[in-house]
Amino acid sequence: DLRTPLTAMRGSIDSLLALGEAIPVEDRRELLEGTRNEAERLDRYIQNLLDMTRLGHGGLKLARDWVAPSDIVASALQRLRAVLAPLQVECLLPPQPPLLHVHAALIEQALVNVLENAARFSPPAGRLRVALEYDEQELRFVVADQGPGIPEAERAKIFDMFYTAARGDRGGQGTGLGLAICQGMVGAHGGRVTVGGGLDGRGASLTLHLPLTTQPQAEDD
Repeated sequence: DLRTPLTAMRGSIDSLLALGEAIPVEDRRELLEGTRNEAERLDRYIQNLLDMTRLGHGGLKLARDWVAPSDIVASALQRLRAVLAPLQVECLLPPQPPLLHVHAALIEQALVNVLENAARFSPPAGRLRVALEYDEQELRFVVADQGPGIPEAERAKIFDMFYTAARGDRGGQGTGLGLAICQGMVGAHGGRVTVGGGLDGRGASLTLHLPLTTQPQAEDD
């Protein structure tokens, strides 16, 4: 999995070095954008490996702060703009959700892992929905897709390290680390991750459940 983006990057760079200005400008731009996208993909893989190492050795430290969950969603979508570009992405965000007292970078990474997993199994131009829900006890990030879904027998296994669900013709792709890390990051905050059905009677959904704490008092002007 680490070699795949490296191979793509090397191919683009070799083409640019060998042909140079003989390649039309638009094609050169496409090669460069592809190289950037693969570099970002490789960076996510490396981050997941580092996070898994920290989780395994108890070295994951929480630097909690108050953060708007809509900001976490916006940042995660921005990081995955190239991955999500072929899909119809829907955002259902309530106007004023409660703040979360979390390590924002870790929760963002957990959401990135779930979104990337959903995108991997989505059909071309398929719908992908990210929604925020909450009640008095918890706030939920819900990501639903139109992929082949996750059989009941596999739902407990998808959070195992290095396990890759055999979903559709793209089953078995990925490192098998993303959802295991997601579970660890959310669990470190006292939360959990659950699996359910997807959109329009097909696909799957993954929900990050995070406990809510007493909201901070607004400061007077």
